Amino acid sequence: MKKIILFLLLLLISSQSPAQWIQQTSGSNETLLGVSFSSLQTGYVSGTTGAILKTTDNGKSWNPLSSGTTNFLRDIFFVNALTGWIVGESGLILKTTTAGVNWSQQVSNTTQHLVHVHFIDNLTGSASGQNGVIINTTNSGDTWNVQNSGVSVEIPCITLITSADACAVGFNGTILRTTNNGSNWIQQTSGTTSDLRSVYYTSFNDGYAAGYNGTILKTTNSGANWTALTTNTTNDLFAIYFYTTSTGTAVGTNKIIRTTDGGGSWINQPVSSTGDLYDVTFANLNSGWTVGQTGRIFFTNNGGTGVKMISSQIPEKYSLAQNYPNPFNPKTIINYRLSSSGFVTLKVFDILGNEVSEIVNEKQSPGIYEAEFDAGKLSSGIYFYKLEAGNFSEVKKMTLIK
Repeated sequence: MKKIILFLLLLLISSQSPAQWIQQTSGSNETLLGVSFSSLQTGYVSGTTGAILKTTDNGKSWNPLSSGTTNFLRDIFFVNALTGWIVGESGLILKTTTAGVNWSQQVSNTTQHLVHVHFIDNLTGSASGQNGVIINTTNSGDTWNVQNSGVSVEIPCITLITSADACAVGFNGTILRTTNNGSNWIQQTSGTTSDLRSVYYTSFNDGYAAGYNGTILKTTNSGANWTALTTNTTNDLFAIYFYTTSTGTAVGTNKIIRTTDGGGSWINQPVSSTGDLYDVTFANLNSGWTVGQTGRIFFTNNGGTGVKMISSQIPEKYSLAQNYPNPFNPKTIINYRLSSSGFVTLKVFDILGNEVSEIVNEKQSPGIYEAEFDAGKLSSGIYFYKLEAGNFSEVKKMTLIK
């Protein structure tokens, strides 16, 4: 009887394993609206009533920073370890060059609410917001110039593709594109009237826009044409982020969906959230964060897909198998066996010993597991993957050939 109960328990755990977005303790009840990570360990969140939170330990703990304002802080973006910007109500722009220790206010030259900010390098950035406002800087925010967007709807998102090329999306299916740093904004045909809330380009030609009613659009020709993708949801989507050309995540009202084939298919990822998720980012292919209402921060260390338990049979000992295929391009499978319950990490390192990916970092039950590793953003070369569980530790070599 005990063996039957144990088997059923393991089977239940296995069936629940895809739920890999874990809530972190933010220490705040504010609505969190923007998130940006400058490294795997260091990240920032902005929100209502001037809230700024910072982590230096991968989100295990979040600490409040002083913003000097009670305005809503709608979005945050760090261009490197020290330098970042926040935008918010009434044209507010804050900048830090001290990793958030101090924030100084910049002159935005607008009183419109700013909703999104994006920089392509330390000098060139843009922000957008309500009533069609778009502003741009080419000197790190020392001066901001108001541009003529040609529309009056809210523009919740803008992304710079190059220093001269940018795309912005807005309500009523609005999509705008510039090829001359905003001197002219040309409206593109989106084919939808749904409010668009986010846009992300993975290359000069390839971009995605997400919005209400589960809308995700894709272009492969710089926006000359936009095609609606099948997302299998009607939930409103507020943000979309791609870490590679094929792997992206969109978040919204009680919803997280992910694609690994460039939007060809979207997989629902369970999350214990009963409200809106407003922003999402990834520090590497597998480590990501999403933020939303009432101080909610959710974290995944495996892309949210879940490492699969392929057998609940309890192995006699721990073991780490050779990845297959090997060599690989760009995906490979890693199998490992756990003989007892405990905390498990599976990490990938480059030939210099630098950690490039954290595939597993959680407590797991005994069994046989399968993990997929996607090296889409890595260069060809020799890599090492290391499994640690209890007192067990093993390292194996694998080769990426592109």
